[in-house]
Amino acid sequence: MSGWLLILALLLLGGVLSTLGDRLGSKVGKARLSLMGMRPRRTAVLITVLTGSLISGISLGLMLLVSDRLRTGLFELDQIERRLKD
Repeated sequence: MSGWLLILALLLLGGVLSTLGDRLGSKVGKARLSLMGMRPRRTAVLITVLTGSLISGISLGLMLLVSDRLRTGLFELDQIERRLKD
């Protein structure tokens, strides 16, 4: 898969997931829900932060799933650098 296509996919996925996270946080805030005894505003912030973390995890996971070159570069970079030095 082309690098530009991967970047475009990452941007689109991040935009969609952040929009969903924002809407979820807004609904939690408006509904005045609380988790674990936290105040509703803190609960909404927590939901938004967790959604942001989910965005990063899903994006990275999908990119690693799709791109063999990215997996190689990310997990075997030290070996590649050693081979290039020799």
